[in-house]
Amino acid sequence: MVSLIAIRDAIALLGIAEVNQLSRQFDQPPALMQAMLKQLETMGKIERVEADSSCLIGNCKDCPDGKKCLTEAYRIKKHISA
Repeated sequence: MVSLIAIRDAIALLGIAEVNQLSRQFDQPPALMQAMLKQLETMGKIERVEADSSCLIGNCKDCPDGKKCLTEAYRIKKHISA
């Protein structure tokens, strides 16, 4: 079984990671990976990335496919110190 720490570390190494990408990497079902990502998000370790900021080529707003290629993506949450 994959750990939350391993998932967090993989996201840190990748910069931005999609649910399906992590599911394949850890050989776990997407539903389990989604639940673990939600737990990390609740813990404040990662954040969900908006569709336009995760687009690899930056043309999602004008995409004729209507953003069909986009999936949920996550990155390490940036902590702002006061």
